[in-house]
Amino acid sequence: MRLTDLLQLTNDLNAQTNFYLTIKEQVLPLGQLKITSSNCLLYPGKVPMTKAKITHLVKHLHGRAIPLWIQYDSELLPIYGIQILPETNSVRLT
Repeated sequence: MRLTDLLQLTNDLNAQTNFYLTIKEQVLPLGQLKITSSNCLLYPGKVPMTKAKITHLVKHLHGRAIPLWIQYDSELLPIYGIQILPETNSVRLT
């Protein structure tokens, strides 16, 4: 999945929607987003990021077609799916 895909799929969601990562069958809050020249790295944390925070971080970024990866225990895990959960106002990236 690319950053542009994530932004397009979550475009109509509430700005206070929380983001979570599914890592090895555990659901962990998305705590940090780091952009490099060729990747967008997502790190688990203690408090989930909101859509408003993610939008704020990438709004001036021109090259949004970069791939998304989960960085977990010095391992890069690809993101291949998104699960939108409107009843809990959250999104899970798997």
